[in-house]
Amino acid sequence: MTALPQLQADGYCVIEQVLDQTDMDWLRSLCGQALSNVSAEHRERNRSQGSLVLIADYPEFGRLLGHPVLSKIFDELEFRDPKFSSGYIISKPPQSPALFWHQDWWGWNEPSSFTDQMAQVFVMIYLQDTQPQNGCLRVIPGSHRKLHELHYVNAHTESLSRVENPNDRLFESLPDQVAVPINSGDVIVGDARLIHGAFPNEQSEDRTLITLWFHPNYNSLTPALQSRISEIFLRTGVDTDPDAPEKKTPLDWPDENRVGCDFYFPKKLAGIDPNPWCRIPERQ
Repeated sequence: MTALPQLQADGYCVIEQVLDQTDMDWLRSLCGQALSNVSAEHRERNRSQGSLVLIADYPEFGRLLGHPVLSKIFDELEFRDPKFSSGYIISKPPQSPALFWHQDWWGWNEPSSFTDQMAQVFVMIYLQDTQPQNGCLRVIPGSHRKLHELHYVNAHTESLSRVENPNDRLFESLPDQVAVPINSGDVIVGDARLIHGAFPNEQSEDRTLITLWFHPNYNSLTPALQSRISEIFLRTGVDTDPDAPEKKTPLDWPDENRVGCDFYFPKKLAGIDPNPWCRIPERQ
């Protein structure tokens, strides 16, 4: 199955060998620099994820956002007007627990959430070969279009991030899960509504990935959704790093870091109230 039909049917797709060795070496160096600034308290607060480092704090990531391979992927997937809202470095250290099952869509009060329209997708770039043994992605295929019991669970809690109860069912394996092993240089694209998580990292090295959040057909979204996306982009909406001394956004990056990627930046909509946060759908 090619990328677009798989994305539509399963809610995710793997595009192989997108980034070359030079790209990967540069990304490993940049992520290593960023992760060296992560505090022990941040790691403890995000024990399940490993880390949640906003790439907005590192202007060098403009080179990744503007990389021609991203636009090539978006063309292949028929994303007509993609806009960027946020991105994170997510690094699971050795011998760390599973990432809890969750979905990331926050606009379930919009009727389009129950259609085949993809309002938000993740673009995951793993910095090393990743299998179940070191924490690869696991998904429930098709759950972006067929509501799963886990859609009705609020998984975005501090308790789950801290793994206060390691026996919580959201850390367990499920009979309908599918592992998504990946090679360094591959890219995974997935619908934000997809139920997904990650296996524990049982090996001796970090498992690091970059997750970029895009909105494939921004102009087709309601003004309220566009306004919320702008808020996220400006770090005045949801922010997983509320204690940052400076909330830098890509608009603050030097010109040389914005050139080639600023066409992905959403514009702030004056006079339009952002869509209220709605992370859990109503039961159908």
